[in-house]
Amino acid sequence: MKAMKIRKIQLIKPGTFFEEMGIGPPMGILSLAAMLRERFAGEVEIDIVQQVVDDLDFDQLAERIRSFSPDLIGFSLLSVEARDMHTAAGIAREVCPEAVIMVGGPHASVFYDKVLEDPSIDYVVLGEGEETLREFIEKFNAGEPLEGIQGLAFRDDNSEISFAGHRPPIQDLDSLPMMAWDMIDLKAYRKWFSMNLFNKRFPYAYVFSTRGCPYRCVYCHNIFGKKLRLRSPEKVVQEIEYLVASQGVRELLIVDDCFNLNLDHAKKICDLIIERGIDVSIAFPNGLRADRMDRELVRKLKAAGCYTITYAIETATPRLQKLIRKNLNLKKASEIIHITNEEGIIVQSFFMLGFPSETEEEMEATIQFALNHPILKAWFFTVVVYPRMGLTDLARDAYPDLDIDWGKGSYFYFDEITFYEQATGIDLWKKARHAAMRFYLRPRTMYGIMTRFPKNRTLAKSYYWGARTIAKALMKDIRQLGPFQTRGSRDS
Repeated sequence: MKAMKIRKIQLIKPGTFFEEMGIGPPMGILSLAAMLRERFAGEVEIDIVQQVVDDLDFDQLAERIRSFSPDLIGFSLLSVEARDMHTAAGIAREVCPEAVIMVGGPHASVFYDKVLEDPSIDYVVLGEGEETLREFIEKFNAGEPLEGIQGLAFRDDNSEISFAGHRPPIQDLDSLPMMAWDMIDLKAYRKWFSMNLFNKRFPYAYVFSTRGCPYRCVYCHNIFGKKLRLRSPEKVVQEIEYLVASQGVRELLIVDDCFNLNLDHAKKICDLIIERGIDVSIAFPNGLRADRMDRELVRKLKAAGCYTITYAIETATPRLQKLIRKNLNLKKASEIIHITNEEGIIVQSFFMLGFPSETEEEMEATIQFALNHPILKAWFFTVVVYPRMGLTDLARDAYPDLDIDWGKGSYFYFDEITFYEQATGIDLWKKARHAAMRFYLRPRTMYGIMTRFPKNRTLAKSYYWGARTIAKALMKDIRQLGPFQTRGSRDS
């Protein structure tokens, strides 16, 4: 164990720009920073770095680390950022060889042993990090053993992984301090697409009102556990009031996994926003569960300022709903989509194509669901079969003869060749591109976007991005045809 004490802490969200993804405030890091300021008031200095928002290439990131000279460097990341994180960790080790380097977030929670194969990384935090990081710093600074810290993994002197088990989720979310919003510039996010890809007003902030999800969808992470935990509506609205009054926020993106699972809780938040006259626009970009909605909540959300809701449908076939364990009531979802649209809220939806064993007919059923509902924005994602999730078992069951190499360490969402194409020979990206073109190149969709979407720079950027994406798709299809092929010569 290093003899130094941790006094300077640099929390880094690594990753260069992926045009396919929205960029928003680093919620995990902001929560950790708030905890550190409360627990170690006057004892630690904190620096927050978000590589893409701070516009840092790796040489500039190295200089930022060198300039701050931290005792502890903490990286928080999704799997899509894993490649850049390992690059950044190597740079951090070179620049600050004595610093403690720690990694957390969804990717580290699932692949902690793979992360620890990187010699630049000392520790991994699994699951929620607030209590684990607090206990780590306390014991590290006191020179006490670290082996018993739940939620912490590291390699011991024999190069074996020491892991004391998962830390139970924090039950009293109200005990956590408000996120350290004052440590970032919310206005800086205007130049990027948000998680919603368009916004009504600026600046915006992300808000969590719950943690955890009881559903067991085979494609989803489990960083917050399978039990829903609620912040009190009063605490949620207190944070909203602070953001509006002190940070000038004009739009909220509520990013819970299950905001509407507890209808009374969701409705109470709406009621408090309405009662207190908070002037804010609200969007739900993370995908609400449509069969847990009712018209009363939709109306309350509208009255509170909600202008768009995204519903996570994923697949429109009952067989696949059961297979992926989402078990969405498609009839109820259909009704709620119509109700949401009738109440004047823009409907967006997530769809996924290419589940293991999915047929082309089932994909077409999902696409038809999108086309036959009053949805104005649809995402057609290609399924990524990550290791160590339920999808892995489904893939092996569906394609037992396929040589699956889970050891490559490539967790990139946008790899050129999808797992489904490897297994079936069907070009899944082409399926997704054609689904998007069928959806967006319709007069009804184009008219709805032009008349109902907010009229501002983000809409213009969305138009440009959409037109560019469609043009790239068309050019790719033309190139695939080749000089001597006709359109009828390709199966897909």
